[in-house]
Amino acid sequence: MTERKDIWRSRYYTIPRLYMTLAGLWPYHQISNRYLHFVPTFIICSIILIPMLLYVLIAMTGLEDLFECMPTILITIIFSFKLASLMANSEKIKACLKTIENDWLSLNTDSEKAILQRHAAYGQYLTMFYAVFMVMTGLLYMLKSIVLIMMEDTSNSTKLAVTKLPFRVEYGQKIDQYFYPILIHCYLTVYSHVTATVAADTFYISLIQHACGMFSVVGHTLEHIGKDMNANFNLKPDKINDYNYNKALDCLRRHLHVMEFAELIESTFTNIFLVSVSLNMIGGSICGIQVLMNLNDAKDIIAPLAIYIAQLIHLFLQFWQAQFLLDYSNVPYESICRANWYYTSDRCRKLLLLIMNRTVSPCRITAGKVATLSIESFGVVLKTSMSYFTMLRSFQ
Repeated sequence: MTERKDIWRSRYYTIPRLYMTLAGLWPYHQISNRYLHFVPTFIICSIILIPMLLYVLIAMTGLEDLFECMPTILITIIFSFKLASLMANSEKIKACLKTIENDWLSLNTDSEKAILQRHAAYGQYLTMFYAVFMVMTGLLYMLKSIVLIMMEDTSNSTKLAVTKLPFRVEYGQKIDQYFYPILIHCYLTVYSHVTATVAADTFYISLIQHACGMFSVVGHTLEHIGKDMNANFNLKPDKINDYNYNKALDCLRRHLHVMEFAELIESTFTNIFLVSVSLNMIGGSICGIQVLMNLNDAKDIIAPLAIYIAQLIHLFLQFWQAQFLLDYSNVPYESICRANWYYTSDRCRKLLLLIMNRTVSPCRITAGKVATLSIESFGVVLKTSMSYFTMLRSFQ
């Protein structure tokens, strides 16, 4: 990838580029083309909230109905917020993509390119898995209504018509008359939900893997500082001839650059994760209640179980990628410890100390600046979700 245009044409970024284009979030397209995709996707993604809330206020018959409605309402809020937040942060998205371009073009050696390619390829596999999984989840969710329509007799009962739809919605008495147009609207909503979450999360995964790759590149260079020196080295060479000092200086600049990039990722996604983590904990607990309530009816388990597994994997990938960033931001420190730093000049050692001092505070991804995302905090979220589950089950 020797030119900027080659970077986004590569296989590493196919999935995020495709879905961000479908959602109108790809910043390199004309603003008119972006809004042509974004406005319909956002409207379809969010407008379903109105009939959902009307169902809760007007047509809901009991606690079981509430448990059926709430996960899809929460998911709609999460995905709509993702779209709106990323569109509002278009400049930050463009800055992230520009940083990726500049980093690829700044690589000097084949070993550095191989390191970044390895991380980009890993990100590619993750984004492909996530996209396929979310698409299959959406199809499985739509399959529920198809099975019900084929298995059950046609009826004029409004209540029965609602149960055949992917979402519990209220359109008044017209739901029987316009059942299939409403069904198509629900299917389009599922499509927009999948598009929104795949666009946002695959972009996030690609950014995290790129940041980890750049930390690895810095660590690789630092680990080889002083490698070709011996005990007879010059302790105070001229700055121009101090090869190790120049390498350390370049590593310091790169290290500061990738830390700024990590902070940019954090500021772009922090509010999204605050909403996502908070509502997913509640939604996951409600889905668990639904599964327990319908253990004797297989067709009623498919939808809540699909949502629950999707929510769990969705959350896990967010926390897992944040853990990657936490771990790889310590790579420069570990590389300096393994390097032959004792064969370098005094000025070089001072630079190495500066890098080590900065790695004491690792790069973090937070949810609203409140909680740091990591595997440990994911366990806390699951524990909290189980507490909600226990509380809700007591109301059953």
